[in-house]
Amino acid sequence: MSHVFYGVWLVRRGGLGWATHEAKFPTLPILAHIQLSSLHLQDGDRFQMFRQQYALAYIETVNTPSGIWGIPNPNKETDNNVWLTTDHLTFQLQVDGVVTASAFGLIHDLSAGAGSEAKVTYSRDLAIFDDEGRVVGTHRVVQLEGGGRIDLDDVQERVLERATARSDRHVDVVPVDLEGIPPDAEFRINLRTRRPAPPRGSSLG
Repeated sequence: MSHVFYGVWLVRRGGLGWATHEAKFPTLPILAHIQLSSLHLQDGDRFQMFRQQYALAYIETVNTPSGIWGIPNPNKETDNNVWLTTDHLTFQLQVDGVVTASAFGLIHDLSAGAGSEAKVTYSRDLAIFDDEGRVVGTHRVVQLEGGGRIDLDDVQERVLERATARSDRHVDVVPVDLEGIPPDAEFRINLRTRRPAPPRGSSLG
């Protein structure tokens, strides 16, 4: 019998980008799945050139094969359910041409001694941004009770490496404090302070 061990929402607003959520926990036999929960598309002018529109929700684990340059290469259409014994995984929401999209991921503990829901003992948010301060992706890493210690420098290096491979523009990554900012709120990075700022012409509050 399985027990819900951990749950997470991922939200991505506007254009091309991604939201990822990495969880570290004690080594356990688990079942994890993720599914889209909302998707908002908007057609442009009828004379507008064709543009692809999609939202993909999937999971990366230690069993995900590596592609070029050693970067994980999941099957983005089928890797939304995984069964394995592991101590970490990453939920992914990747979009292009959407107004908003959200997904919900769950981890089920399949061990015989499955108990209460896991407690988060540490979490950190990262923002990936371009030369104009536009946020093209977010990454949250959490350490659940009993999970291995998080090396933030290593996480930042991996996230930047992955973002550079995904993007056709120069990008950078910075730890950010998103406390008080709604998960579906759009924001940019102030290039001078390297802190979250409201989109031009609006406010975060």
